Amino acid sequence: MISNRLQNNLISVIKEAQLKLGYESHALGVNYTEPSLCHLLDCDKSELPQQLEQFCSDGRDIFGEITFAKREGGYRFDVPQKGVDYVHSILRDDEFLAVFIGTVRRAGCTVDDVLKVFYRYSDDVHFEEVQNGEFDFLIYFEDSGTDDFWYCFHDDGLQLEYHRFINEDYLDFDF
Repeated sequence: MISNRLQNNLISVIKEAQLKLGYESHALGVNYTEPSLCHLLDCDKSELPQQLEQFCSDGRDIFGEITFAKREGGYRFDVPQKGVDYVHSILRDDEFLAVFIGTVRRAGCTVDDVLKVFYRYSDDVHFEEVQNGEFDFLIYFEDSGTDDFWYCFHDDGLQLEYHRFINEDYLDFDF
């Protein structure tokens, strides 16, 4: 059975790339660290190759023939055109990630602008100032279902920069 968490994460990563770079109907490479994959597949590092084989096999109908290769510290997935086209076909202009990226890309975007986007999709939003040398703010949905990433922001005075992490990776990094 396909790992829904890894499948949803992969779809979201491809959507983010399409929203930021534009859609092109061709294969796409996506890199994951080993710890991220272990979290997403709920397995040990030693089990990853078998779990990834199973994920690629189970996801064939949706993504086509995904291949993966071991890289230093992680794995690279090569998602074929079929998978990239599938993700594009389900991407909606009104979904959270599309509205979020559209907002963050605007000149003069503020944290308040970003919070308005989050609150548009849920009343259960976590917001905190972190000021840890890496980021200034952390925002995520406390309820599941809307978006499972934790969004970290740095305000350099000209624009907001963001990175998003699965919660386990954020906690592992110990920001």
